[in-house]
Amino acid sequence: MNIKVLSVVAVLAASVAAVVTPVHAQQGAASQGGANAAGAGAMGIAAVVNEDIITVFDVQSRMAMFLATSGMENTPDLQRRILPQVIQGLIEERLKLQEAKRLKITTTEPEVRNAVEMIEAQNGMQPGSFRKLFTERNVDLGTLYSQIESDVAWVKVVRQELRRNVLVAPEEVKNVMERLKANQGRPEHLLSEIFLPVNATTSEGDIRQLADRLVQQARSGTPFAAIAQQFSQSPTAAVGGDLGWVMQGELEAELDRAVAGMEPNEISEPIRSTTGYHILSLRGRRASGAPDPMMSVVTLMQIYLPTLGGRAQNPAQLAQNSNTIMTQAASCQNMLDLGKRIGGPGSGGIEPIRVGGLPDKVRDAVASLPVNRVSPPIEVTGARLFVMVCQRIDDSGLPDENQIASKLENDKLENLARQKLRDLRRQALVDVRI
Repeated sequence: MNIKVLSVVAVLAASVAAVVTPVHAQQGAASQGGANAAGAGAMGIAAVVNEDIITVFDVQSRMAMFLATSGMENTPDLQRRILPQVIQGLIEERLKLQEAKRLKITTTEPEVRNAVEMIEAQNGMQPGSFRKLFTERNVDLGTLYSQIESDVAWVKVVRQELRRNVLVAPEEVKNVMERLKANQGRPEHLLSEIFLPVNATTSEGDIRQLADRLVQQARSGTPFAAIAQQFSQSPTAAVGGDLGWVMQGELEAELDRAVAGMEPNEISEPIRSTTGYHILSLRGRRASGAPDPMMSVVTLMQIYLPTLGGRAQNPAQLAQNSNTIMTQAASCQNMLDLGKRIGGPGSGGIEPIRVGGLPDKVRDAVASLPVNRVSPPIEVTGARLFVMVCQRIDDSGLPDENQIASKLENDKLENLARQKLRDLRRQALVDVRI
């Protein structure tokens, strides 16, 4: 089972929530029970981050959460390899919480429940599924709360302290729009990545061996996003390695050549660049800026013939009225008049809406329906519908200026957030003891 727990920042960024104070330390203390040697070891110090302590229990709990939610096989070798990432993640969590405390940013208990429910919903899980899963696998639920708390608090820090430093100039938006128009029609790839850096403090042989192991795991069925979240050293790790749509020519030459030779749903071999090893997953390919029919905006007219309730039409009326609509509706004005005469409540115009935002059956009927042509009958619960497209504005395949400005703002904010976290890390007194 792969559960996307570690992408909580992306889940919650649009609607900041917060989380209850971590309970894992209390649960850890309770676990000491008889105060035996194993219990004492679990409460030993794994690292010190400024004034905060990370216990061995914290490390064990986080590792257990990863194994419970990632679907990866629990082996001593895997535990050894993920230990540095687990410790680094816990250190960053402490730094985020410390900065939030310095800024007097607080969290509340009801918000943690909302945050957990959002993650469960994102993964198609019923409310309470995390508690059940963690209980069954003997995993401390407090480690989840702690992680969510730090991520959500960090979103608040970024918004409060950094957003005011972000400015998107009209010229930037214009330049992006011109580039998109110039590249429209070129190949574009939907990619995910895992990045393992090679530097003076790492062994290239060990990094290459780890990269080979991760490729094998990904090709064996372990979800790519779960591996990226735990092992990738790129900022995209927080969202499962998702790079989004990348135009041919935008990556480093080595990566660009590899992607050009891949097929959709293929995972690359480790690719050596100037900074380390990359593993790429090609999830899709398209022409850049290709129009999306689901993004077209339509204005509709509908006639609603009720089949249930007090206004339900009997079968003879339903057949007669359906035939009248199919033979006489040649324009939206015809539809309006017929709706007033033979339709039930709900007949009439529908304000402009994107095709993709319509109910499934209506969407399917409207997607390729020409303007001023009535649809076939659409059977829905309690009614038969007929719809007509009065106006259609096709998708250009390009974002509008507001969308471009929003993305530029988010990109700049993410860069500032990464820099802020690096600064906190450099300024911190960190002592790792395991």
